[in-house]
Amino acid sequence: MSVYYHLEKNFFSEPLEFEDIFVAQIGRMYCNRDTVIDEHMHTVLYELTVVTGGKGTVIINGTPVPLERGDIHITFPCDTHKIITDKENPLKFDFLAFTTTDEEFASELLKISERCHSPELRIFHDERIPPFISNAISELNSENAYKHQLLLAIFKEIIIYTIRSFLGEPSKIQPDNLDRAEVLCQRIMNYIDTHIYSLVNLKEIATAMDYSYGYLSNIFKNTTGSTLMEYFVNKKLDVARLLILEGKIKISEISDMLNYSTQNAFSKAFKKRFGVSPKKYKEK
Repeated sequence: MSVYYHLEKNFFSEPLEFEDIFVAQIGRMYCNRDTVIDEHMHTVLYELTVVTGGKGTVIINGTPVPLERGDIHITFPCDTHKIITDKENPLKFDFLAFTTTDEEFASELLKISERCHSPELRIFHDERIPPFISNAISELNSENAYKHQLLLAIFKEIIIYTIRSFLGEPSKIQPDNLDRAEVLCQRIMNYIDTHIYSLVNLKEIATAMDYSYGYLSNIFKNTTGSTLMEYFVNKKLDVARLLILEGKIKISEISDMLNYSTQNAFSKAFKKRFGVSPKKYKEK
């Protein structure tokens, strides 16, 4: 990855704790004309990409979304995303990856992910957020008095302004051309995406959403052309592929995390999807 300027602080192994807010990554990037941020995934994190200049494209779960100055894009847990800069007007952006155990914040962020599963719905605008992230980057590089208290206040305000940007009636957030079936399918996909490590039986979705499984299954198939099981299996394998590429945990642990009955069952499913075993994929 070639960039003009890159400041990045990673705390993935030990996120910075600010009461009930946990920061795993924060930084700033000025792209060259050929910069590509490879596809990656944060399993439990929300990430804000704050465009401060230039143009580019973010690809969320395979769907491209254009970015320009002033845009703020939110990525949800278990999303795959990739960023490509515009060659004539290279992208400049700040970024923040975080999670929270605050019940109210966590609940509101989950609602946003349910209502805005479609990548095109993830962009919002708030002129107060870019200066906050810029200030947070500066504070993390300093030893100023009350540094921790100030950063706590900054991160709380960022989360609050983000949540506020998405408050409102669902009809104001969903595009006008989405019908009820499509909205329901987005909710189903979001539920699978955000419960990928705990979901064992797909009937759990029906219970959680208060519909019969048969009804949801038919709606999903008729609307998307894929079965619920196909979407679920493909999502698990996409997550597995990125975890293998990250190389932080063993293949056997990935199999366990994704609730495969045996490592052999996981290997067979992986090979069927990607043409090689998980071990061979990692070696490649």
